[in-house]
Amino acid sequence: MQKSNLNIINLSDLSADWHWLRDEFKHLPNKWAHYTSLNTKLPKHLPKRQSIARFMTATQAVLDAKKQPSLLVSHGPRPAYYGARMAQHLHPQLPHLAYSFNFTDLPTGFQHKAMAKAYQQIDRFVVYSSLEKKLYADYFGIALERIDMLHWSVHAPTVPHDEPPIEQGDYICALGSQGRDYETLFAAMRTLRHIRLVVVATADSVQHLSVPENVTIRTHIPLAHAHNILTHSRLMVVPLRDSQVPCGHVTIASGMFFNKAMIVTNSEGVHDYIQDQKTGVFFNPKEANDLAEKIQQLWDDPIQINRLAATGYAFALEHCTEKNVVRYFADYLSHLQHL
Repeated sequence: MQKSNLNIINLSDLSADWHWLRDEFKHLPNKWAHYTSLNTKLPKHLPKRQSIARFMTATQAVLDAKKQPSLLVSHGPRPAYYGARMAQHLHPQLPHLAYSFNFTDLPTGFQHKAMAKAYQQIDRFVVYSSLEKKLYADYFGIALERIDMLHWSVHAPTVPHDEPPIEQGDYICALGSQGRDYETLFAAMRTLRHIRLVVVATADSVQHLSVPENVTIRTHIPLAHAHNILTHSRLMVVPLRDSQVPCGHVTIASGMFFNKAMIVTNSEGVHDYIQDQKTGVFFNPKEANDLAEKIQQLWDDPIQINRLAATGYAFALEHCTEKNVVRYFADYLSHLQHL
């Protein structure tokens, strides 16, 4: 594959303005393209509209890839599935990197079988936890050596310290919706009536729950407002639904960059990020009393809060910045171009 002719084609469900690592690789003569299902114009009432949009977008991306030496980079398991299926039919030898390969809930039945078959076309996968490597290898029949683990990584965000707080007073916060267990957190808060909790989540993740009086729910707010709430909180809680759920990585990395001490469900899916009493504090899954005890302990110990926040921030700077993704992708391109 000629380095000067490589066309890097991104396939996603993300904004058309997003171009992944394009700006970090301007020094190389590669071309970049982005195909997103969001650009597909279909009637809103059309059944399975999103699936059809993904199918159409993946077809366009793979047909583009046939015009010159190309690399397909899919973002998320469903763009990966449709991209792989189209490549199997139209361009079987197309190199394909499945980035951000993460399931909140694993597919079952026919969907599972179809995905397992399609994923054989993909040569490399990137996941955000060690748990997911073995989980997806076993579940989809993927060779373990084809799956790479990288920490969730972003450009270090600007923390809005100078902005006035949206929420007044002293409080703790919880952000995020995927794989969450707000029922246990709310049960803990009922025993901590002197502490206020602000939750930023989707309405679906909390609508079935009885909300305690000392809990405020914020739904469908801009990211900047969520960052403001995180910035001015005393600490953050990440309640996960069980000991195996591969979720919470984005929230944990954000909390670290925002210098927040965190109390997190002891789930194997976050062991690559949280070291108990170092980068965070674990509580036992589904145990409201244990969670309440950990919240109270940290609430009363500002020295421990500051220590956890500093250690977490140092961890994020080392493992969770985009430079690590840039390094990984540069190595991947080097390997690809020497095949």
